[in-house]
Amino acid sequence: MNRTILTAVLLSLSLPLAGMAQSTQNASATAPLSAQELHSLIRSANSSAQYKQLASYFHQQETGYRAKAAAEKVELDRRSQVNAALYQKYPRPVDSARYLYESYLSDANGAALQAQHYEQLAGGQIQHDKQLASDSQAK
Repeated sequence: MNRTILTAVLLSLSLPLAGMAQSTQNASATAPLSAQELHSLIRSANSSAQYKQLASYFHQQETGYRAKAAAEKVELDRRSQVNAALYQKYPRPVDSARYLYESYLSDANGAALQAQHYEQLAGGQIQHDKQLASDSQAK
């Protein structure tokens, strides 16, 4: 009886721990760049792979900001239904929600522009590499 309970307790504790170990391995493989790593990569990027990594990072940022903007849009719509505008001081809750929504959209658009910039650099780097290869073959 005690062995059965002990086995059940050990199994119930070990399964979540095994799942956590697996998830941390996956998370470390796809860990986002820290601010210091990002700035370092931006300064030293000179290959198409590095430019693609930067573009991917900014696409992830754009996706995150757009998700936050969508959630804030729901809140903005909810707050705009309140008809107590005459009794509320500035900034009203609807104003705060609107400003936050607009801020997230602005950040998402900025991240999209950055991603587009690095995609163009990656494409240009690939063209540059092809040109160097064709020049070396011509010699």
